[in-house]
Amino acid sequence: MLVIGLGGQKSIEPLERFAWKNRIVLVFHSGAKADAAVEQIALFKRQEKELDDRDLVLGVVDSGSKGLIDGTLISAEDAATLQQTFNPANSDFLIVLIGKDGGVKLKEQTVVPVETIFDLVDAMPMRRAEMRRNQ
Repeated sequence: MLVIGLGGQKSIEPLERFAWKNRIVLVFHSGAKADAAVEQIALFKRQEKELDDRDLVLGVVDSGSKGLIDGTLISAEDAATLQQTFNPANSDFLIVLIGKDGGVKLKEQTVVPVETIFDLVDAMPMRRAEMRRNQ
């Protein structure tokens, strides 16, 4: 996947299989902010149908040492790559929304209501085209 918008373009190996197929929400957290991560993930889990409708995949990275993307474990190296790319300041809690085009659409250091993510996705030109095709 080519990531655009933060210091140029970079290829992000752990996300390659999602390029142009899925939007990705990454939840970065440290042990100090594990509660916020649990809360954010629970919000998404309650909306699985809506996540699927928007081709959204959830990823979780714990302090850059371990992680999951779309329910699949990723290597420590891949977790570190994601951490370095999207959370270089090593924030204790960070949500990143990545579009199908690889562009970073949102970075937030607080729990984000799912509706905010959905509204942002639904305003994207590619998503609007998808909604028109599905009517």
